[in-house]
Amino acid sequence: MASDPLFPTIQATFQRMGWKAHEVADREVLEADFETHHTKVRVHAQAFPAINAISVSATASHKIPTARTGLIAEMLMRTNHELLIGAFELDYETGLVLFRATNIFPPHRIDERIIASLVHSALAEIDRITPFLTLLLNMTVDELAKLNLKLFLKREDLLPPVPEHPGEV
Repeated sequence: MASDPLFPTIQATFQRMGWKAHEVADREVLEADFETHHTKVRVHAQAFPAINAISVSATASHKIPTARTGLIAEMLMRTNHELLIGAFELDYETGLVLFRATNIFPPHRIDERIIASLVHSALAEIDRITPFLTLLLNMTVDELAKLNLKLFLKREDLLPPVPEHPGEV
């Protein structure tokens, strides 16, 4: 484990970016909490040395009740169709929504900028989806019956502002 550069590069990236993180015991994983425009987000960055990959996931703060999993799953799938990097997932057992992006690196060419970009992407996507989740989870049955999900997802008034400085979260 010590000779593989993946996890040390994750650690170096987090340190260079000034992100406070903690290691998960007995795993090549860093976890960190971030404040975004709409919510607090837990990020999980994991090294997979066997395939020379790093995966970053971010978890939304909402817990999806069983009665709304179909609707939320449809919303996430519609959103995934528009994404270039990563994808949203719904864990049916825990009711948690997460965004995951993974990069497979060429041997001996792990780029810290790509790791930082994976973290920024995960944070931005969870921040972007949070108000949509909030509204859907708070709608009445009557409101849901009238909902056009495709049009609902086009709402721009729910989007967080674009950061003025590149790399800003």
